[in-house]
Amino acid sequence: MSTTVFTTTSAGGGGGQYMIGRKQQVFPVGLHAEYEEYETISQRLVDAAHVNDLQLALELVSHPSVDVSFIGTVCLKSRKTEVVLNGESASEVRIEFEEFRTDVTALFLAAHNGNIALVRNCW
Repeated sequence: MSTTVFTTTSAGGGGGQYMIGRKQQVFPVGLHAEYEEYETISQRLVDAAHVNDLQLALELVSHPSVDVSFIGTVCLKSRKTEVVLNGESASEVRIEFEEFRTDVTALFLAAHNGNIALVRNCW
C-alpha cells in the first residue's frame, strides 16, 4: 500500500504533514526552528508589495522558503468621499481619509496599489 504525504502550512505556525490512510499528524524536524525565517521573509514580501518595491519583491519571490500566500498585517489608507446637500445653498463635497489595520496577502496589496508589473512578475 502506498502512502501519500501532503504538506500544509499556515500563518499561525500550525504547519505539518498528513498521511493518507493514517489519522496522525507528523511534524518535520526543524519546522519550528526555521519558522521565524519563513515568517520574516514572507512578511518582507508583504511589506515590499505594500510600498510597490518591484525589485525587492522579485528577489523575495525567488527565495526558496517564501510563501506568497502568507497573510501579513499592514495599515491601509482609504479615501471616503461624501456629498453633503445643503438645501438651497451649494452642495459640499467632503473627503476623509481613514486608516485601518488589516490582514492581507502580497498579491492583494500589489493589486490594490495598481502595480500590474508586480502582479504579473510575481504570480
